[in-house]
Amino acid sequence: MKPRIIAIVPARGGSKGLPGKNVRPLLGKPLIAWTLEAAAASAYIDRIIVSTDDDAIAEAATEAGFPPPFRRPAHLAGDKSSVVDATIHVLETLAESWDYVVLLQPTSPLRLTTDIDAVIEKCMAEDAPAVVTVSPLPKPKNFLCSIGPTGELDRFNGTGGEIMMLNGAVYIIRADALVEQRKFTPEGTLAFTTPFERAWDIDSLYDFIACEALAPRILAGETAVLNAVRN
Repeated sequence: MKPRIIAIVPARGGSKGLPGKNVRPLLGKPLIAWTLEAAAASAYIDRIIVSTDDDAIAEAATEAGFPPPFRRPAHLAGDKSSVVDATIHVLETLAESWDYVVLLQPTSPLRLTTDIDAVIEKCMAEDAPAVVTVSPLPKPKNFLCSIGPTGELDRFNGTGGEIMMLNGAVYIIRADALVEQRKFTPEGTLAFTTPFERAWDIDSLYDFIACEALAPRILAGETAVLNAVRN
């Protein structure tokens, strides 16, 4: 039997880093619409829910074809509110049975439908409790360091596996594991590597301007040139 998969797009209002970012036009399209369109083209996702407390975000989601069926409560939409709690609120409000939950944050507009589906396929094929996307560090690990309590520099000399970073582009987790453990990375979570460029995470005006400037080249697949510049 085909597993039932719900995608949840958490998009609260009240961003401090970049006010109104979820509806800010990126190349002429509201930021949230990029994520909704990528999710809509998935071969596996059965339903897409936007979790928001904000009228403008709800309107943008509706115009994209995904009107929120309910609003996120104010106590789940503050600066310190948990995305996990907001996601579980959606599941409890719908009161339907789901096998997997896919979390797609609207601040990652350049992830592709193929990225989403590949993460879903990995989770199901390997019977993992969860899979999250990661990307290589923007600089080699020998650039990493820490600063001690008295200001001394300590260079990173890790000799283990490749150092990666969570990029927030795609999360998938078994619905029961999410509800029981209340986190997106339970024990046994697997990693799926996506290119640094497609995992762009917008938290500030700088992020937005840089993303908009580079997006046409990234989406055209011109990553070799961009990697050369970055490195």
